[in-house]
Amino acid sequence: MQVGEVATRAGVSVRSIRYYERAGLIAANRRTNGYREFDETAVELARAIRDLIAIGLTIDEVRSLSSCLPATTTTPGCCTQTVALYRQKLDQIDAQMRTLGLIRGQIEERLAALKPCGS
Repeated sequence: MQVGEVATRAGVSVRSIRYYERAGLIAANRRTNGYREFDETAVELARAIRDLIAIGLTIDEVRSLSSCLPATTTTPGCCTQTVALYRQKLDQIDAQMRTLGLIRGQIEERLAALKPCGS
């Protein structure tokens, strides 16, 4: 199938499919006319990549899991590797939440100081 069909079936843009391909996450064969042709696994891979990006993983993080994605040959240690990455991502989110909590507190203090303005 061509890139447009893969994009439609996976629920992503054509641009995303091309990006995933450049990142080495999805492969296509070249036809004699120069068009790229994708097989059915490209749809499944694109959906998995889309879902991982949607939960906050970067393309490099997704690439680190490329051998663990659906429609690819799973390698030993996929579960361990995936768990480690998810734990790392949770640690990053927790740090961001702490930072946001501090910022929120500072804004609340400033707002309280402005109460005499009639707000």
